[in-house]
Amino acid sequence: MTTTQPRQPGPVDAGPPQGERPLSLAFLGDPNSIHTRRWVGWFAAHGHRVTMLVPEGMAVDAGLPDTITVERFRPYTSSRPRLLGAFRARRSLAGVLGRIEPDVLHAHYLTVHGWHARMSGFRPYAITLWGTDILITARSTRRGRLYARWSLAPAGLVTGDSEQLVRAAVAAGARPERTHLVQFGVDTERFSPGPDPAAMRARLGLVGRRVVFSPRSIMPLYHHDVVLDAVASLPADLSVVMTDHLAHESEVAALRRRAADLGLSDRLVIVPRVAHGEMADIYRLADVVVSVPASDGTPVTLLEALSVGRPVVATDLPSVREWLGDLDPGSLVPVGDVAATVRAIDVALTRPQAESLDLARRGRQMIEERADHDRSMAAAEALYRDLLRRP
Repeated sequence: MTTTQPRQPGPVDAGPPQGERPLSLAFLGDPNSIHTRRWVGWFAAHGHRVTMLVPEGMAVDAGLPDTITVERFRPYTSSRPRLLGAFRARRSLAGVLGRIEPDVLHAHYLTVHGWHARMSGFRPYAITLWGTDILITARSTRRGRLYARWSLAPAGLVTGDSEQLVRAAVAAGARPERTHLVQFGVDTERFSPGPDPAAMRARLGLVGRRVVFSPRSIMPLYHHDVVLDAVASLPADLSVVMTDHLAHESEVAALRRRAADLGLSDRLVIVPRVAHGEMADIYRLADVVVSVPASDGTPVTLLEALSVGRPVVATDLPSVREWLGDLDPGSLVPVGDVAATVRAIDVALTRPQAESLDLARRGRQMIEERADHDRSMAAAEALYRDLLRRP
């Protein structure tokens, strides 16, 4: 297991490092995920040839940079006979990859995308783990464990955004010398301390109110019910802000019913899908950011909150402790523990100003040193080149 120390990046659009040729990179992953787009977008902006491999029939939302080519392939399905489905997927992927001839094939997310990378027969390929894929899905069945080992063992490069994910990758079959810690990273220019966004506060009906921002997707894994239960025990001037990004209508409706049962209907604000460029202002609205899932890799939302200078309350998970264990250990709470979440939020809200400012300064410094997006992607670029130099 190794931890890559990122090198300093050049300016955007500067192209590859001096003396190095541009890379040709093919990616398997969700083309609509902001995290995938930020990763592939960096390489496209730095002069590399980038192709997204997208399953037939999958819609690609607007906003993918024009410099990124989209190629379609026939994905594997588990419908019987399975071997025929695997053969068709392999043939389809091999045809696309043979035509575009990438230097590296990179799958973002082990399950499905990592399996497709292995199934394609292409070498070398890389896999980036996201959290649930390796911590839950790959462990849940014997078949999942077998598929994980089948995909990870031949991978030329495996990355995870926490030491926990790196260890899990090795335990699941990845080769230790090929496994590295690489952050997705934060745009530290965009996500920086700034003034209160008064216009947004007025638009959301939050003038004169303190705010708890719960930024994760509305689904059971992220325990927004715990956040609501906690806020019900806190002062009445406190509102909860969430976003409906990726949420099913039924889950949003269930959350609204819970808020009504707790008498919080007028204190719950669910914002429609937020453009990435507006997220920094939502963090700046917050008096405290809360992220309490049952399982996680390194949550980018936590890093963005620290980059903006906001205090965080988060589940005490190994990947999260890597960030908050030294910075603010009292902000870590057990999974599903409402009482502990109440106490941690209350501490964040009542902390003396001088202490709050010092915590914000140290959190921002940590992000600049360990999770700057440009540095993280420059580290990934160096790993691609190292992969290609191997005999």
